[in-house]
Amino acid sequence: MRPDETLIDEAAQWMALLQSGDVSLQERTAFEAWRAADPRHGQIIEQMGGGLNLLRNPNLRGMPRDSLLHSLNAPSSRRRFVSGSLSLLGVALLAGLLGRRYGWLPEAGELATGTGERRGFTLADGSALTLNARSRAVPRFDTAERLLVLRSGELLVDVAARQPRPFVVETEHGRLRALGTTFMVQRTDEATRLVMLHSQVEVVTAGGVRQVVEAGESLLFNDREILALERSKGCETAWLQGRLEVRDRPLSEVIDSLRRYRRGVLSLSPDVAGLRLSGLYPLDDSERTLQLLERSLPIRVTWHNPYWVSIDARL
Repeated sequence: MRPDETLIDEAAQWMALLQSGDVSLQERTAFEAWRAADPRHGQIIEQMGGGLNLLRNPNLRGMPRDSLLHSLNAPSSRRRFVSGSLSLLGVALLAGLLGRRYGWLPEAGELATGTGERRGFTLADGSALTLNARSRAVPRFDTAERLLVLRSGELLVDVAARQPRPFVVETEHGRLRALGTTFMVQRTDEATRLVMLHSQVEVVTAGGVRQVVEAGESLLFNDREILALERSKGCETAWLQGRLEVRDRPLSEVIDSLRRYRRGVLSLSPDVAGLRLSGLYPLDDSERTLQLLERSLPIRVTWHNPYWVSIDARL
């Protein structure tokens, strides 16, 4: 059997919940309901490692659940999973490779948030940092520069001014250099997005392409090139107030944002992932947001239980 990507997506998210050891009785009950709902669900779990025996695998157990979920929710990570082996060995190898590549493994001094958590930090130089849900950043300050590595998720930083050392935010796609400014950075597998609120930042991609971004501008880039430079929409920082504001964006992006604020599995059918929408939705009440989406789009939201929700085309 070769399951389709949607089933692998759901099974991979259940794995992320189960392997951490931090799983509630309600979540385990939800998993059992999911596994019993379709013979293919049990088959794919068996292929991944013999059902719940995967919990005893030392290569998987103990990884931070929120970080693993964040990575598995990214489309490119799912594609890697689909193209790889579904055996237990394949899962363990994937965990090790992606753990090193995408930062599942914690690092000393790491600042992190969990599911549904937004949190503010004061850095050693006095800069104010805010992390969105399921985000991880590591400050590495030395005598040459104030370096902040964004390992996953999204941040907003108000840089302390009048400092002799430059302030740099780094992702796998490049470096963003500023002396005193306020800006937001979002990292995904495919690209990094910068939204400038005050002053300016110089971006240097991993491939050496340079671009200065001014206040009111938004830059999207990957490790090779600048993908887009445009005026910011003014809604990118709504998450600071617990809101999700979207303007002509695909449903897949909205669901990716909601996943940071929900425990369990939120499955989206590829048939409706590209639907575009605009609106203002509450991040801290994801069930209300799902209800609003169902009313405004030709989709069906099915609550199998509180920890397993699927979204499909409305028949």
